[in-house]
Amino acid sequence: MNSDLTVIVPVHNSSETIRQVFEPLQQELETGDRLIAVNDRSTDNTLDVLQSIGVQYLESSGKPGAAGTRNTGGFAADTSWILFVDSDAVVPHGWRRMLAAKMQGADAVQGVYSRNAAGSSAATFYKNYYYFHTFTRRIKGPYIKGCGTFFFAVKTDLFKKLEGFDENIAGATIEDADFSERLWSFQGRIAIAPEIEVYHLREYTTCEFFRYEWNMMRAKALYILRRDRSRGAPSISVAGFREMLPVISGSVFSWVFIIGLLLIPFFRPIGVYLSVFGLLFTAIGQIPFKYYAVRDGGFRGVLACFFILPDLLLILPAVVSALFSFAGGKKY
Repeated sequence: MNSDLTVIVPVHNSSETIRQVFEPLQQELETGDRLIAVNDRSTDNTLDVLQSIGVQYLESSGKPGAAGTRNTGGFAADTSWILFVDSDAVVPHGWRRMLAAKMQGADAVQGVYSRNAAGSSAATFYKNYYYFHTFTRRIKGPYIKGCGTFFFAVKTDLFKKLEGFDENIAGATIEDADFSERLWSFQGRIAIAPEIEVYHLREYTTCEFFRYEWNMMRAKALYILRRDRSRGAPSISVAGFREMLPVISGSVFSWVFIIGLLLIPFFRPIGVYLSVFGLLFTAIGQIPFKYYAVRDGGFRGVLACFFILPDLLLILPAVVSALFSFAGGKKY
């Protein structure tokens, strides 16, 4: 089977990270592989840096945002496979060999988040470790329901048959979930490669993290509301529904906890019961994540555990916000 590869890296004002991203990619390219940056209207010196390190680039011809930029590169590919890598994602040593092994018998291959996180903030660690935990511990089988385009390889002919990513999806939110669902409905299968741990350079403050989560949750809710119901169960995460039960149940029980607290001044016994019940069941579902986060992250892992409850509490209001938007005619 041919495994020649076009690596597509979308860039937008990425001058501070692209050297770290492109150098390990360049070092392991094989004969027949190509490496292309796709510039999404950068206003800094991104193009100067690309030229200085000898990377070919295209100007995005799609809509502004991740989907249009990736499509520009994907539709220009003439190799058997396409690999999408984000401009803040650093691939591990040996990535090309590990990817080639996973290509055998698969229609697409998904790398995973690294267990390590940039900087020192608990928000950055929580965001990265949440995805690492989901990819490597919640997902049990050899295939993954969704995809994350920070490191995602797909057969070129399949990518083009599916007409790429939906460019109506603004920013970088759930364009990958939409694509993976269409891939699965086309009988494609995404093999997960837990050995390919990709290190992310982006750091988050607490406010930036929760803003990111809010936008992501609203986008997922709008996606479910507008989607074609003929395609089966939606892909709302990189994991399947059963694998995400601790998160889904936590989003419910966390609000049982809050409602119980609000009832205590008026109906003390009922309020105490509900608050204890809600907090207990929320905590039980998150025990595995807490254990591994503290084990691998130390004190930063301890701090990251305090993000769990507010993160779960955010899901319901984000969904309600999306419902109002959808009722008002907003589809994306």
